Amino acid sequence: MRVVATFLLLFTLALAVFLYLRPRAASVKPSRVHHEEKAQAPEPPAAPKTNLATEPQDGFYIGKGDQRVFVRYGASDPLLQSFIQSVMDDSSDPKAQGRQIYLKLCGICHQPDGEGKDGLAPPLVGSEWALTPDGGRAARIVLNGLMGPIQVRGKLWNLAMPPWRDNLNDDQVALVLTYVRSQLGSNHAGAVAPEFVATARKEAHASPLTADELLRITGK
Repeated sequence: MRVVATFLLLFTLALAVFLYLRPRAASVKPSRVHHEEKAQAPEPPAAPKTNLATEPQDGFYIGKGDQRVFVRYGASDPLLQSFIQSVMDDSSDPKAQGRQIYLKLCGICHQPDGEGKDGLAPPLVGSEWALTPDGGRAARIVLNGLMGPIQVRGKLWNLAMPPWRDNLNDDQVALVLTYVRSQLGSNHAGAVAPEFVATARKEAHASPLTADELLRITGK
């Protein structure tokens, strides 16, 4: 009898432990399954990279470290004008001046080698817009800015470029355009004279140009 009583006692204890642990295990299992399913859930696909944008940047930084200053190029900015003049004062060689203006201003977007960058700016090397016979379209793009879709070297771009007419004078526009057209990469087009830029500047434009408007410019 004592053996039977002992057996029943042990059986009862084992059953009690089993019944006590079973609900806890059941409650943990779904949580683990949910966690594993969550960990295996696929991530949403990354947005495709394009060269499409609609708004120009407000400006950019000049200088380094604590001396960095943000300048805006959407309107006349004395600080930016002073900076550009200091770039020109570093050399009396027109080619060097044009190159420095390009590297400090244009190369930020179009890249120092002029090959452009997706999502930022189209190439200038080999650009049918930069290398027209007299540079008239390029001069107007610099002065008035550009917006809307445009084909450059067989690729569609839709990036807004701000106008520079309020911060670059005729000599500076002529210098940088001459550098782009005759010295940048494999470009070998003719120079642009300050007087030519002055004539183009008289055609004030209230908003950035479009590709269709540029194509209507006579003299190319």
